[in-house]
Amino acid sequence: MHRSQAGEPDASGWMLATSTEGGFSVRLPIKFNDYTADESAVSGPVLRSFSIEANSPNKTKFYASRIVYRDGAKTAQLFFARWEKGEALPRDAKGIKPHRVGARRAVDYVQLGERDVAYARFLLLETDLLTMFIGSPRGLDATTQHFVAPFFDSLKISAK
Repeated sequence: MHRSQAGEPDASGWMLATSTEGGFSVRLPIKFNDYTADESAVSGPVLRSFSIEANSPNKTKFYASRIVYRDGAKTAQLFFARWEKGEALPRDAKGIKPHRVGARRAVDYVQLGERDVAYARFLLLETDLLTMFIGSPRGLDATTQHFVAPFFDSLKISAK
């Protein structure tokens, strides 16, 4: 864990959350945690992830993570291609929308569960993937939906 409950709101009430090692930043309406998970001792496809996470008292969760794969671009492209086709997503994923964010390929979807709602975005970087999620209890869907564009659109990617 690099930082816990970090961030100071600006005049808009949102705060800049810059990943210490992940080469990206997002803006959040609540304080955040910044951490790196090293998976090098595990045999799965992920080598390392760099994450920003924030949880509100009402159980709304914001999450952005840059995922680095052992095989680099090959694995990132494989996972992204599945998501782009609507494969390997939660069964209740709706509104699957492949598109572009600037020059990068992206996929957005909404997951409407009985008790929870989540909005997700996957971005294909050159050798990595960047995932973004906002989730909350279903009764807070209208409020959560209000945060989707400001959060997703705030993503800035710098050199890793």
